[in-house]
Amino acid sequence: MKKYSFMLFLLGMVTLFASCSKDGDGEDLKNASHKLAVYNFGINLFRFTDSKVFISETPFSTWSKFSPLKSLNLKADRTQKDSLVFNVSEYVGKTLYVVTLRKKLLSDDYYSITPTLDKQSISSLKVQITEGKPNYQIGIINSEPANGTYTPDVAKLVLRVRKGTSAVADRSVYYYGTSQLWSEAIIKNIEQQVALNGKPVQKYMNKTDGAGISLIDIPINERGTVTVGGKTTKYNEHVFFVLEAGKVKFALVDANALKLDKTIAF
Repeated sequence: MKKYSFMLFLLGMVTLFASCSKDGDGEDLKNASHKLAVYNFGINLFRFTDSKVFISETPFSTWSKFSPLKSLNLKADRTQKDSLVFNVSEYVGKTLYVVTLRKKLLSDDYYSITPTLDKQSISSLKVQITEGKPNYQIGIINSEPANGTYTPDVAKLVLRVRKGTSAVADRSVYYYGTSQLWSEAIIKNIEQQVALNGKPVQKYMNKTDGAGISLIDIPINERGTVTVGGKTTKYNEHVFFVLEAGKVKFALVDANALKLDKTIAF
């Protein structure tokens, strides 16, 4: 069924190419003898901001090893009929690879949002520019990258635990998860678990040191903050907590920088 749906999607792309003859956003094409129009289609893609389409002479592998020829910004408000048009006149006789990359939220590195699918791979998205053919079109399906396909940025959190004006040493720190479902009902549930079992079921991180400090690494979720249908999800807002006399004391940590400092105070 998935393969059938994918084939229908590709058929729709072909139909779209045939119906779109206007030049899209891109370079100054006034004196271009050869043009490459790139159409981008998002499937399960949460963030289009800070994305670019790149052309290169070799397929993309990692940002540190990538040597693109040029790039164009991918507008977040583009439609499926909008294309990015490159002037490729100077590349006649060459094979050009095309890929969509997105900049990381907290650093200047880029990573691929061009997944490997039944009919698509980074190495297959290419065109050979020839003297006798002036116009080229290529479609790219984009989606959120799968786990393990890029190296995420990691925020370094200094989490301090204080009771009044005193640092709390040797205190266990737990991680609930992201903050979407965090509520008073969840807090009461955790406290009931502790009353029954002596400890929570949530992930144990470590214990605070003599200065009441816990050092924690937080991988950055490149989805960032997403609003769909009026509902906002903060994929990088996390909940850490400690227990004091069986009660939950917590901090919401917004991982919006690579160095973070937060205090749980009670």
